[in-house]
Amino acid sequence: LTAYSYCMQHGLFEGSVVTVAAGNVGSGSVVCGVTHCGGKRTLPVTCPYFVSRRADVLLVQESQQLVTSPFTPDTTSELSMKHTPYITVTGTSATVTVGLGTVSGNANDPIHPTANDHFIENIFVVDQNDAVIAMSELSATTSPPSLTFDIPIGTNSMRAYILCNNHGLFQGDAVVVTATTSEASMCELTQCLPDETGVVDGRCVLFDVIATNCLLHQKLMHGTSSPFTPDATSELSMKHTPYITVTGTIARVTVGLGTVSGNPADPIHPTTASTDPTLVHYIRFIYVKDQDGVVVAAVSLTPLSALPYLEFEIPAGTTTLTAYSYCMQHGLFEGSVVTVASKNVGSGSVVCGVTHCGGKRTLPVTCPYFVSRRADVLLVQESQQLVTSPFTPDTTT
Repeated sequence: LTAYSYCMQHGLFEGSVVTVAAGNVGSGSVVCGVTHCGGKRTLPVTCPYFVSRRADVLLVQESQQLVTSPFTPDTTSELSMKHTPYITVTGTSATVTVGLGTVSGNANDPIHPTANDHFIENIFVVDQNDAVIAMSELSATTSPPSLTFDIPIGTNSMRAYILCNNHGLFQGDAVVVTATTSEASMCELTQCLPDETGVVDGRCVLFDVIATNCLLHQKLMHGTSSPFTPDATSELSMKHTPYITVTGTIARVTVGLGTVSGNPADPIHPTTASTDPTLVHYIRFIYVKDQDGVVVAAVSLTPLSALPYLEFEIPAGTTTLTAYSYCMQHGLFEGSVVTVASKNVGSGSVVCGVTHCGGKRTLPVTCPYFVSRRADVLLVQESQQLVTSPFTPDTTT
């Protein structure tokens, strides 16, 4: 193995070659995925994604359930017992499950169901300082809903929260911690939306779940069962409308008129991470339907996604495409129908995987992102440093 590091100021540096013993070689192939979802970085205070997503969840609670706080445990309520999160600690590891039946051992006690129209969207855990120490994004393809994580050093107590797409935000009881790991909290999603899911009757299950859930939130938060349609007289509409551009067999969706008009005065949708539910603002999902109403592509985005976009190969048989963008503040917006010429239609079928966490797709020979980005790095090295090769190790400098 040979490692390379690229400094945006000083260029590309190459490390020494490391020989790998046979006993250290894994059994899998290349994992074609860039570490995303927080990047597995240890932060001293807060994780930007965690705090922004938590603010987003609180906004959903206020908009859909008309309350500003989570629902607390109530053993007299079937709804509460079904939605309350429970923390089980084993050594220095903890697991969150949802529903009294997951911990009571009583078959008559409720457990939260998982269905396309009713599922747990998010689980997070806070410590004694109300800092988020673990988080998981889930969908209707995640069953049963759970979150397992290592308890960070300095944790004295924990409390779990879950967001149900139908019934809102619920909190569990505080749990005292007696043992922790020696590591700080990791700023990473312990589980991202599944990258690969099944196809049923020619449709990608996860794609349909995303579209259905966006419409559900549209109804609960904005009082309409339909997306907002383009309106050239409305600043809000022009900022949220998704636009499709086609190059060869690749379609790209961006959000906001300014992404396609070339006019700097035209609006582009912002991405704002914040702990304040009134300030956090980003595109949560983008998805695209074909002429038959089949969702052919989707992306899950975060408050740290600088420019919301979705790029995919146009599946065989496609004649039209319609894009949808879901803003966690302002709802679901529909773009104009785009006619696809036969020369722009690819030869493949729908790729049933949400682009999240880098995609984590294994390709037989090379990963397109890896090889393209490597070429980009070499180009920058030549342009900025006026050399065509990486700098090699030099212990005198």
